Amino acid sequence: MNHRKDSANPPDRETLMQQARFKLHGRKKGILKRGESAWLPERLKALAPPWRGSRAETLSHWGADPANARLWLEIGFGNGETLTHLAAHHPGDRWIGIDVFMEGISALVRRLERLEHHNVAVEAGNVLEILATRNITAMFDRVIINFPDPWPKKRHHKRRLIQTDFLDVLATAMVAGGVVTLATDWPEYGTWMQEHLEGHSKFTNLHGPLQPAPEPDLWLPTRFQQKGEIAGRPILHLAYRRT
Repeated sequence: MNHRKDSANPPDRETLMQQARFKLHGRKKGILKRGESAWLPERLKALAPPWRGSRAETLSHWGADPANARLWLEIGFGNGETLTHLAAHHPGDRWIGIDVFMEGISALVRRLERLEHHNVAVEAGNVLEILATRNITAMFDRVIINFPDPWPKKRHHKRRLIQTDFLDVLATAMVAGGVVTLATDWPEYGTWMQEHLEGHSKFTNLHGPLQPAPEPDLWLPTRFQQKGEIAGRPILHLAYRRT
């Protein structure tokens, strides 16, 4: 019997590079409470974003007026404090949170059920893969990226979220005139963010070249910010418009 591995159609270089970029690094699960691994998939199915072919169709299907409501995306929402805080203050808008960390996703799901928010959807996975493979186009009015993993070691910089290919996909997913806000407590990563965003043709700094942004409206300090401040690291805020 021939047990040779079939290599007639090996993946091409582009496919291999895409698989590498979509690969998840770091913790994915965390410590789930008893029984959560059983009920969480069903909860996520019920809270899945109602993706449609356009922003207007998505908002309309979600019971919102496309002419007045905004569609927000938070990438890497932690335990969901900021997402639920802002959703409560903007009940007419619609919110989508995407993250890979299952413990945080579980915390957000529990928070949504306790607060009875109905304007928030949740998806687990790699945001780059979700936006790219679903061809999400001209969908988001606002995007929030707070305290993404800085991957401080140089050999891990390729794992950072803010990369040119990610910004290409994000620009496609946002409406013209939309705004993305970012926050980090790692100065070197802040410089990295600025260089990549200001070097991208689809994003313009709202406050001038290489300028920081003020703290966003309704800003809610999170445990990530508190850890940075305890360690003596300053918080950098950035804001860019999708041109």
